[in-house]
Amino acid sequence: MNGYDKEEALRFILKRINRREHAELSEILDSLIAQAIDADIAFMHETGVLDADGNAGDAYYEEDDAFEYIVETLAAANALSPEAAVKMASLVDDFMDFQQDYLVYKGLVQDED
Repeated sequence: MNGYDKEEALRFILKRINRREHAELSEILDSLIAQAIDADIAFMHETGVLDADGNAGDAYYEEDDAFEYIVETLAAANALSPEAAVKMASLVDDFMDFQQDYLVYKGLVQDED
C-alpha cells in the first residue's frame, strides 16, 4: 500500500493496544501485531483491494473476511491452541480498529464515521 509504513504502523498500533486485556499473549503480542499487519496487506492483495503495485484495486475491503483471514493466518503460523486462538481473535479485533485509525491518520482512507 503506497504511503503505508509498516514500522510506523506497528508503533502506532502497539501504543494503543491495551496490554492488560491481552496479558495471556504478552510474550508474543508485538510479533502477533506485526504478523497481523502482514496478513492484512496480503489479504488486500489477494482479494484485489490492492493491486500488485500497492495502489487501490477494484475490490471493496470486506472487514469480516479480512478478520477471518488474519485470525486463521496467525493461528496457523503460531500453532496456537484453540483457547489461545480465541484470545488472539480478540487482539485481532483491536488491531483492526487501530489499523483503521492508522490508515485514516495517514490519509490513506477516509474515516467511516
